[in-house]
Amino acid sequence: MMKTLSALCLVVLVSSSALAAEAVKPSPKINYADNLLMNSKIAKRLEAMDSEEASLALQEARALLEQAKSAHNSGQKAEGSSLSSEALKKFTQAAKLLPKSESALKVLRKRYIELDVEIASYLEWYYSAPYVSGDEREAISKAKSEVADAHALFDNGKYEAANNILTRVLDDVVLMTNRSMTSTEIVSSLDFETPKQEHKYELARNNEYKRLIPIAEQQKAPKGGKLMLFKRFVKKAESIRAQADSELGSGNVELAIETLQNSTDQYLKALRMVGIR
Repeated sequence: MMKTLSALCLVVLVSSSALAAEAVKPSPKINYADNLLMNSKIAKRLEAMDSEEASLALQEARALLEQAKSAHNSGQKAEGSSLSSEALKKFTQAAKLLPKSESALKVLRKRYIELDVEIASYLEWYYSAPYVSGDEREAISKAKSEVADAHALFDNGKYEAANNILTRVLDDVVLMTNRSMTSTEIVSSLDFETPKQEHKYELARNNEYKRLIPIAEQQKAPKGGKLMLFKRFVKKAESIRAQADSELGSGNVELAIETLQNSTDQYLKALRMVGIR
């Protein structure tokens, strides 16, 4: 009888131990968060960084991680997982406060210049356009103000913030230009004083449709023969555009204008191919 009871107790103890082990089975997600927040190079850089904001963010992330561990070890796995997600999110926010490497800064500065030049090319056309509506003048004034804000941020080394503003401004200006270029009332009233002025208009129009190509391909995701035809139109548009650039370089502005229009027509065909009118 005693042997039977002892055996039964042993079974109960083994079963209880197995259940306990199951209850505290390590969480891969929490382990990953623990390694990242405690031992990673990013964590060490944050620890060494002379920034109260970064230090506080790291502390908050680690506090959330400890809460996640405690919840998980208490059997509240869902709560532990949720808290570990919050810890990782807070750590990501902290990591954004780290100074960027010189190579990353170089990319940001290059992007800033590209955005600034592109916006300027659109606004320049409006400055010389024979007709600009009241709404457009208001939008241009707003764009100029925001570009000035971006310039100030850039001068203070806040390249990412500056690029965010310029990206938004470019989208607004492109949208405004697209509306202007598709307005029959405005287009029909255009009376260019010189061929160069007309060339600027056609170039901006061509750039606008070219800009839409990768967006259309991503959103519409054409397949098979439709994709092949889409790419054929785009390739032809680019080839004709190169020809127009060559003609402009040779001083034949009027021919370059006509060629640019042909290039734009090919971009339009590509967009219509995937259902954009």
